[in-house]
Amino acid sequence: MRQTIIVLLCWLCCGAAAAPHSDKDTKDPDKLAALGTACLKKGDIAGAERYYDLCYHQKRITTSMICLAGDIALAKNDEEQADYHYGRAIYFDPRDPLGYWHYADMHKKKEPALAVAKLKQLRLYRDDCRVEHKIAEVWYTGNKVKEAAAVYDSIRIDSLNRDELVSYAMSAYLLQDYQKSADIALHGRSVSPRDLVFNRLVMYNYTDLKQYDKALEASVELFEHSERKAEADSVADREKKTFTYLDYIYYGYVLNGNGRYEEGIAQFNHALELNGDRTDVILAISKAYENVGDYPKAVEHYKLYMEKLPGEERTAYVVYELGRLYYAHGTSTQETKELTAEKRDALKLADQTFAEVERMRPDSYLGVYWRARTNVALDPNTERGLAKPYYQKVIEMTEETGGSQLTEAYKYMAYYYYVKKDQQNTLKYADKILDIDPTDSYALRLSTAF
Repeated sequence: MRQTIIVLLCWLCCGAAAAPHSDKDTKDPDKLAALGTACLKKGDIAGAERYYDLCYHQKRITTSMICLAGDIALAKNDEEQADYHYGRAIYFDPRDPLGYWHYADMHKKKEPALAVAKLKQLRLYRDDCRVEHKIAEVWYTGNKVKEAAAVYDSIRIDSLNRDELVSYAMSAYLLQDYQKSADIALHGRSVSPRDLVFNRLVMYNYTDLKQYDKALEASVELFEHSERKAEADSVADREKKTFTYLDYIYYGYVLNGNGRYEEGIAQFNHALELNGDRTDVILAISKAYENVGDYPKAVEHYKLYMEKLPGEERTAYVVYELGRLYYAHGTSTQETKELTAEKRDALKLADQTFAEVERMRPDSYLGVYWRARTNVALDPNTERGLAKPYYQKVIEMTEETGGSQLTEAYKYMAYYYYVKKDQQNTLKYADKILDIDPTDSYALRLSTAF
């Protein structure tokens, strides 16, 4: 055994050509097959073929040497021949899982159901070789995460190794079962506290659950305690190789969720440095600036977001959101309630943007309704009646279906005519409001105002 280990170490360190072997080793097909497999891992098909040839001339056939023949065929992209050899290995010894494993590994990406069907045959012979674990792996690798999760659910969690726990947690995450995914990742973290993937999944899941306090605790584990990539020239390079732009996006969401918007913006910008084409990151930055009331920056990033969207994704609703930011800027009371020149300009841009929404969706009241609200803000005392034509159109579009927009339009029209001292029309629209809600205090006051 010690001699075999030395042979393998020599081969791994020095290459197949320098690997010594004794007469005893050359007569053991399993050891020769292992050396052939090592050749394949280094991309040395010729070396693997030499070891297979040595296996072939021995007096004993083993499943490992048959599987080596299949592996060589697979390395040459001959799947039909590989399939034949793996089938031979299973037929030669149906109790040996090796043939089943190789067959499943070949088919798991393209035909996972075929691989699972073959693995289930092994159950007839063995109940002691982690067949369910392999089935779960096949489903997961074949992007059948629902099936993978179901199999993992049937396995004792303490029997799963690290990679299996990762696959189990990821399956739950992809199925949006964030609490289960978090619990699995926490179990993995209890075993390996510095594991980058477990720490990452804990933060991601708590963020998606909107449990931002727990997500913040998880972010400390991720960024401060996770094991770093070793192959780096500097601390900065190591951080770059360890963490992904998505880590910084989620961290930005975590900070936003905890009200630390400025810090969140810094993380989103860091994510953009790593991947500047991510429209979701640019949109997140815009929302973060909106949350802190910096509307010019919010608009700047939202326009950048729109520029990067494919044409077919620039829908009326996307344009509406830009108008909404202009409107929020124009009606903001953070600095002053007065309608300053800056606010007026923002409202004019809002009106132009909502007019574009109206052109894009002439069958919807969305654009004209927000033009009405914008013009109310531009004419706060209703002296010029700027919003009147837009609210009239809202009434035309919603009078049959009703809704809060219709009530709002009636209230504007009633007040407009009240300012004009037009009793007849004031009462007309007050009555329309009362027909919808007989207890409406606004309409009741107007109906007795004259």
